Amino acid sequence: MTTQCCKLLAKKKLKVTFIESASAGYLAYRFSLTPFSGEILNGALVCYDLKVKEKVLKISPKLIKKYTAESIEITEELVKKAKNIFTSDIYVGCTGLLKPGGSETPEKPVGTFFYSILYKNKIYNYRCLCKGKKTEKLNKLIQSICKSLIKIIKKI
Repeated sequence: MTTQCCKLLAKKKLKVTFIESASAGYLAYRFSLTPFSGEILNGALVCYDLKVKEKVLKISPKLIKKYTAESIEITEELVKKAKNIFTSDIYVGCTGLLKPGGSETPEKPVGTFFYSILYKNKIYNYRCLCKGKKTEKLNKLIQSICKSLIKIIKKI
């Protein structure tokens, strides 16, 4: 699925930037393994620590406190703020709960991920629940993101 997504991005001549928290660079890494990486991968920023979100991306600590670092609201902010740092066609932001210790609740258990895709000045927000070991969760997450990217790109 990753190769198929990257092939479509290359065909459309689109550059992608990743702003990753919970996935800690895994998305950019996986895209870099495809034969199309040089054509499509613009860059990435890992904002695993709150201070990176606050100091580098300039996300308000009050906003993080209100919604938690692992939320669709903060994920959407990641892609909005990324435009101030990178020049790309598509921005993908990701937060979530890969392992215990974050803001998990019964409604937001470990394995919950949020991702936002910014393309042509429109933001698409998603939530998915990925089960399994850490690597399995990340692989399910990237499959979900790739499916969403393909759908968005083909729609427009």
